[in-house]
Amino acid sequence: MESEFYITSRKHEALLSLTEEQFRDLKRARKRLSACYAISHKFRLVLSNFEMVKETMATLGQLYIQQQCAEELERTKPRLNAFVNNYVLSARIFTSHLKRHVQGCLPHDRQVVNILTEKMEKEYQRSYAYRFIDSLYDYVSYFGLSIHSMRLNSRLRELANGSLEREYRFKAYIERDFIGGPADFRASVLEETPDRINLMVLLESANVGLQRLHDLALQLTNDVAIDSQHLISEFINVFVGEHGHEHNNLFVVHKISGFNDKVYDRFPISMYVNNHNMEKEYV
Repeated sequence: MESEFYITSRKHEALLSLTEEQFRDLKRARKRLSACYAISHKFRLVLSNFEMVKETMATLGQLYIQQQCAEELERTKPRLNAFVNNYVLSARIFTSHLKRHVQGCLPHDRQVVNILTEKMEKEYQRSYAYRFIDSLYDYVSYFGLSIHSMRLNSRLRELANGSLEREYRFKAYIERDFIGGPADFRASVLEETPDRINLMVLLESANVGLQRLHDLALQLTNDVAIDSQHLISEFINVFVGEHGHEHNNLFVVHKISGFNDKVYDRFPISMYVNNHNMEKEYV
């Protein structure tokens, strides 16, 4: 039995043979790029959930103001709770995997992992919102509830022409009394929790800390990401030079011949350098 290594198009119309060393280089580069991109993918998941919370808050506010469709109001409340829960869960996924992704890019460089670890510890100490969202994960995972009360306030505002206009403000809150005791919530964070927490203020503040961690992680992995992308691009360019641009969705394959031509390993590479459905940092 012999191992064969090659790059192939999705439907196997064309092949480009590789040495075992080239295969290993491509596999390493793909693994590192996967880890780099996962950092931003997961942070974007946090931001997407935040945007859905904002949109649902705006919808709920209008429904409360109009007071015309009680059924729609009751349908929208659980959606807000679900989106907040999704935000909390995605924030934990992002922070809990961050060091793993950085280490995946730089497996032999303990210093960068130590830098990120120190930054995460400092972020935890400096930001109550970061601590609270991190603590809220266990509460939400168990109880499934992240919002305890909502309030609609209004006031009259004088316009430039002297007329008055009523201005509304809709807010959602997490209530300290409804969280429970230390058995239900992280005791050290519970001690510093106020009676009522404005949901949107909390999430906006948490985003700032998560953004800092995201930016640092990308900074630490930037050089290896660029090198890995260049390596993959070189092999893709060679393949395209031989077989044409129509073969632009490429895979690397390790096949064992003489054993029913078993495919031992297979992974994509084109998606890491020319996926134009993603923003610039992914291309």
